[in-house]
Amino acid sequence: MQRRLALFLVMALVVGGGAVAADAQMVEDPSKSTSLGIGLDVTAPFSPPDTFPASGLVGRFWIADLFGIEGHVFVVGGAPSFAARGFVKFFNSPVVDLYVGTGAAFFASSGTFVMPLQATTGIEVRLTRQLALSSEVGLMFRGVSTVTAGLGLQIYF
Repeated sequence: MQRRLALFLVMALVVGGGAVAADAQMVEDPSKSTSLGIGLDVTAPFSPPDTFPASGLVGRFWIADLFGIEGHVFVVGGAPSFAARGFVKFFNSPVVDLYVGTGAAFFASSGTFVMPLQATTGIEVRLTRQLALSSEVGLMFRGVSTVTAGLGLQIYF
């Protein structure tokens, strides 16, 4: 009787473990198959020279689903401006990715060239295979530290 019970438990564990493993393989990570995205970001603070990166068009590219680079194009004081940033993911799941990053912005404000630096942490949530919502909070350094925040929507190809 004990042998049958032990055999039944082993069989249940093997079958149950196989089913769990099959379910785990069925959940795919949409961020692994789509690396290039374009979208729009809205950031705060809104007014220069404490803007980083400013609200505008953004292109984001994930390399090996771990490292990311991003370029922003925006308008500050009627002049075209841009920012470049780099990221590293420290948590990667099928729906939510967490990352840290840094970068610099380049624009003119009140007749002077401004180049603030930023350190940020963010979360990217996959709404669908091609659509992701991102939210960030960070520090901008331009002589004095300022808190920055942003919200973005990217469409991945």
